[in-house]
Amino acid sequence: IKVNKPGNHSLDSKIMGMYSEKFLLVSKISAKFLVKEDLSLGEMIFNSTKKCIDSINSNYNLGIILLCAPLMKALLNKPVNFKKEVRKVIDDTKAFECSLVIDAIKYANPGGLKKYKGVSNVLDKKHGEKKITELMLISSSWDRISKCYVDNYSEIFDFGLPFFSNLKKRISRDKAIQMLYLQYASKSPDSHLLRKFGPCKANAVMKMFRILSLKILRNPHKDFSYQIGLLDTYLKNSNYNPGTCADLTVTTLLIDKIKDIFKV
Repeated sequence: IKVNKPGNHSLDSKIMGMYSEKFLLVSKISAKFLVKEDLSLGEMIFNSTKKCIDSINSNYNLGIILLCAPLMKALLNKPVNFKKEVRKVIDDTKAFECSLVIDAIKYANPGGLKKYKGVSNVLDKKHGEKKITELMLISSSWDRISKCYVDNYSEIFDFGLPFFSNLKKRISRDKAIQMLYLQYASKSPDSHLLRKFGPCKANAVMKMFRILSLKILRNPHKDFSYQIGLLDTYLKNSNYNPGTCADLTVTTLLIDKIKDIFKV
């Protein structure tokens, strides 16, 4: 939240109607649930989501909870191989836990959710008994959070984490975080934008990020704060918030910190 991420909320460039204090509050609330060893993955996700929504009457961090809960659950198991344990946590999630995840998504009601009318719509009263991997597989072709559940966070482990680890050796941490976010937004259409505005606008925004990211990578020592500010202003004026890319950025930072502290 300290880093300016074009289109996304930050301390110095806020989204109208959103508040930095609320982001900080829900991060503390959700963290309390994500370190409880006696909770299943489904309980972690539902309890933390419900408490956050009830506390601020708005959805600020569903994507972060969905992405970070399996990681924290895996870490609590004291793994020898962190990545393998994350896979095991997701694969071992029971059908009743999947129902809790569905309830959490419905309770948070993320932007664009009501526009989806396809198979296994979480808003349907009868969605069947599915494991979390089965549910996420259905939406993984367009939703990058779902895809993380299906391919064991490959976008983060194989792309985001190496990119960030290499970059922070050469530039400041804040700049590396900013570039990580820009790269996620350049890589494929943001899921939040896809749900709310459709593929044409989501792809158009992705191309804007791609052009700017290439310019920065080609001239890493040049100051691009003006160009970043222009893109940020345009996106915020258009109400285009690449929220999923921000969630992926947060998750990458969490994994980076976990690996640094626990050497897993």
